[in-house]
Amino acid sequence: MSAGTQPPYGRTGPHPVALSPRAEREAQQGLSLCLTWLDSPLREALRDFDHRLFAAAEGSRNHLEQQACFESRHIVERDGPGFRNRFASHLSERFRHLGDVVDAKPAATSEHLTLSLVDPEEQEQADALSSMASRGEARSASSLFELGYRLAVLAGTPPLEGEALPAGPRALTAALQAAVEPMPLSSAHRLLLFQAVDAHVLAHGEAFYGALNEHYRTRGILPGFRVYPNVRVATTPASERHKAGETAAAGGGSGAGGGSGGGAAVDGNIGVLEGLRALLASRVETSRGAGFAPGRLASDDELQTALFALQGHVTDVTDAAQREIRSAQALRDELLNQLNRGRPAGSPPAELTIEQGDTVELTARLFESLGEQIAVTSPGRAVLGGLQWPMLRAAVNDRGFFDQAEHPARQLLDTVSEAAHHWLDPSEGEPDAALVDRLERLVVEASSAQVIDPVWRAEIEQQIAMLSRKAHVAERRQIEAMEGRDRLERARQRAAEIMAERMVRGAAPRGVLRILLERTWADVLALHILRGGENGEAFLHCLGVTDQLLGRRPIADANKLRSDVERGLEHLGMHPSEAAQVAAGVFEPAERQNDDGLTPTDVAVRLKQRPRLGEGTAHGEPAAPVVPTPLDPAARAIHDGFASLRFGTWFQFVQPDGGIALRKLAWFSPTTGRCLFVNQRGARTEDVDLTRLARLMANGEAREWKEQRLSIVDRAWRAVARNLRREGVRERMAGHA
Repeated sequence: MSAGTQPPYGRTGPHPVALSPRAEREAQQGLSLCLTWLDSPLREALRDFDHRLFAAAEGSRNHLEQQACFESRHIVERDGPGFRNRFASHLSERFRHLGDVVDAKPAATSEHLTLSLVDPEEQEQADALSSMASRGEARSASSLFELGYRLAVLAGTPPLEGEALPAGPRALTAALQAAVEPMPLSSAHRLLLFQAVDAHVLAHGEAFYGALNEHYRTRGILPGFRVYPNVRVATTPASERHKAGETAAAGGGSGAGGGSGGGAAVDGNIGVLEGLRALLASRVETSRGAGFAPGRLASDDELQTALFALQGHVTDVTDAAQREIRSAQALRDELLNQLNRGRPAGSPPAELTIEQGDTVELTARLFESLGEQIAVTSPGRAVLGGLQWPMLRAAVNDRGFFDQAEHPARQLLDTVSEAAHHWLDPSEGEPDAALVDRLERLVVEASSAQVIDPVWRAEIEQQIAMLSRKAHVAERRQIEAMEGRDRLERARQRAAEIMAERMVRGAAPRGVLRILLERTWADVLALHILRGGENGEAFLHCLGVTDQLLGRRPIADANKLRSDVERGLEHLGMHPSEAAQVAAGVFEPAERQNDDGLTPTDVAVRLKQRPRLGEGTAHGEPAAPVVPTPLDPAARAIHDGFASLRFGTWFQFVQPDGGIALRKLAWFSPTTGRCLFVNQRGARTEDVDLTRLARLMANGEAREWKEQRLSIVDRAWRAVARNLRREGVRERMAGHA
């Protein structure tokens, strides 16, 4: 700690805080929630660190650096559970001493100030951890502020912040430092690990702290405490909001200065409810609120009761295929029927307020937009249909559903939509039965719950993480198969080149010997190239046998030469008796081959019918060599740019039916041009080489895809805003006509 830095609250020495029994229980439950939430991101961070090390090893030409990367991978693979346990132990210690304050000694005077050298590597690591914590605090300032107050209630202390907050970013970075300390990693590799943890843990801190706040809020700890952002609140009359909406829609969301700011609100933060309501107001007045009766408006309590009743009716639909995504009109009709059910005869019917009606319509449009991103035959559409009422109730109950990306209900909807989009598409293979079952149970649980439980999302994310691991394993198997296939093909090509060179230089053999050399013996050469390379002892010996068979070298011992040929054939998997028959067809005259009834012609036919090296094995049928075809200038420029192409790049391919398929370039061979494309589940898909890929990209049938920074729900909100703008423009044009 630098001179002049004061710890929290300005005390000196340890000050343990005695917690009440309930506070201890609540702290322990909060710790359990933290450890449960952090387990999956930590595992993902370690996997990401492994991938970063592998990429660094592939990109390095220094064998010492490559060896260091592989040693670090082994360290993490071996000590990964210990890393997570140390991380959890450090957090447990923070929660165990909740509210305890340990202050530093009084600041030293200038006479006793001592200076010492600082290790540059330690300083770099400390700076990296400090930067991670600062970014995390900046991203989640509001949630950390709330959490500090709630935990302070438990500890009976002033609001907790900074290092005093047991699950805050500084506590997480301290836990990371403690967890990585015993691991013998180099400074550069520790920084890589810090980056991976930052990307998978601290970058999602807002969701983490939101779940923790929601847990304590539902447990009755400051339930009404909320930090409200500075957002525009509609206080103007409806007519003025109507004009403001027209201005926003006419501007197309360009964010022009002045005016009501509706377009700017939508473009800057698509989740802002008022910005979307301004776009709704841009439509003609008769299209919204028809039959609106301001004398009998539904109260918030009545609306919540009706929504809870409709929410519970979802479980009555046993057939998932009948749970469809409802339109805004269907939602409004069902809701009004429920509100007016059981009312006395002659009493005025209940109507929704303008804000309630806008919330219903925007929620319906959100689900319709999400449904458009999911295949029609996907079971995920039925899941979304079952979640429509619970999500509408959450949106009516808390406008943070529109305003805050970290809202628990919105995060759950985003996770479910992503799962349906990536893992339940029937065109990509059979949907995972366990995930479908968990999503169906989620519909039942959400239909009977009062609030959205963050545990639901955590359980679904755990299943998705398991599917991601399976996909990674399947992808690695495909890559290994393609690498083996590529090495085999290059070895066969090299063996054929060597054999052709030797035949050109000398007298070309005839008959069964020629067939033996061009096919079977060339495979023997390829096999030894694969095993030991062209400088291997076995390959050089086999090459000497080749020269003797071609007459380029004298035959010192014919029996030994025949024995070498038989052993070479046996290396290919040929049975010893069959190898002896082939050798007899090569070395013995025809008149001495009547005992077995095999003539040289029979031996030649048998050799031609025998599968070549690699055919019928796990690598499959070796594909024909990729023959480069002429490319136009545009395709040639794209093909030349593939020199900087990296494994793991995603591409979008236009399908015959006009749809778009997302494919990952898992592997490619710079020498042969072969490519391996896999889908989200790690299954092999398009058989495309680099030449054809360049042509497809030049024709607009394929393009590189950059990872979407926006979540699927945010993309759906943007689509809703675009549609509202278009509708407003069309209706104004129709009105002028």
